[in-house]
Amino acid sequence: MMPGCDRSCSCSRGPKVEDGKWYGVRSYLHLFYEDCAGAALSDDPEGPPILCPRRPWPTLCWKISLSSGALLLLLGVAALTTGYAVPPKLEGIGEGEFLVLDKRAADYNQALSICRLAGTALCMAAGILLAIC
Repeated sequence: MMPGCDRSCSCSRGPKVEDGKWYGVRSYLHLFYEDCAGAALSDDPEGPPILCPRRPWPTLCWKISLSSGALLLLLGVAALTTGYAVPPKLEGIGEGEFLVLDKRAADYNQALSICRLAGTALCMAAGILLAIC
């Protein structure tokens, strides 16, 4: 039967240290290895160590979602800045009946509007991801 790991893993005190009394090297190693690494030494020195259950997934998940949200936010701000800061080109050249439409300028302006739309979508996705985090 494995005893539960009901004590917190904090490097302050171990079960063999009472009122400032130290009991040799085993107590020091017990404090260092048990509390800081998550593995406890059992009362039987020859027996297997008791392992504290660790939950790395929640910590890993919020770190990944935080970094992904920050990256999406930076990309969204960059796309919005590009879409609004770069001036559009004139699509029509000429006056009255002699009006020539510049196809490349129209495509360029379309790309700027798509950039603004993508930046807005990326910022919204980053906001949702950061709110969940």
